[in-house]
Amino acid sequence: MGLGTLDKAGVSPVPTGALFRISPLLLAALAGMATVLGFAPFNLFLLPVATVALLIVLWQRAGSVRKAALIGFVFGLGCFLTGVSWVYVSLHDFGAMPAVLAAGLTLLFCCILAAYPAAIGGAYFALGTRSVWTTVAVVPALWMLADWTRGWLFTGFPWIALGYAQVPVSPLAGYVPVVGVYGVTWATVLSAALIVTLWQARKRRAWLWSALLVALWAGGYGLQQIAWTTP
Repeated sequence: MGLGTLDKAGVSPVPTGALFRISPLLLAALAGMATVLGFAPFNLFLLPVATVALLIVLWQRAGSVRKAALIGFVFGLGCFLTGVSWVYVSLHDFGAMPAVLAAGLTLLFCCILAAYPAAIGGAYFALGTRSVWTTVAVVPALWMLADWTRGWLFTGFPWIALGYAQVPVSPLAGYVPVVGVYGVTWATVLSAALIVTLWQARKRRAWLWSALLVALWAGGYGLQQIAWTTP
């Protein structure tokens, strides 16, 4: 499996393997770019779960708060440069702004948006990546809070909030009528955190994380069967 040494809590926060010999910043950037494929029109809804799981592992391996924040920033920059490239088109093609200026402003805008995953990474490392409960409870909550804040601060920019990647085809979309899209963001990141924890946990604890993961997705599927509205 390529895991590192298990700690007393039954978790290995520093997995090893060929994948993790690649530069963590490069991995983070590629993961951020790949995350966009989870949204329409591609709708590869499982991909953001996988990329966020990879990001969590990279945060665990960061070594410092500053490095964790930088990894989160690069992930966000890859995601937003790929996902909101239309901003450049709006400024240059339709707004007649010079190409260099439009590109610079688009990059600056994406850097501001990337500050949100940077803050999540820094806070996660500061709170303690070796804690299972920090991983499965705090990280999803922080990401949900970041997406919600981004949706209203400075008039708001909720574009490619993570929960939207699960709509409409994912079982997690069933939670939208109950907890809204930001609640689905929480469920998406929780899924990634549970996968990481399940991967790193001792066999005697695997049943718990497996049960939580199955219950989370089964619950969403069950809610999808309810007709919440009528034409």
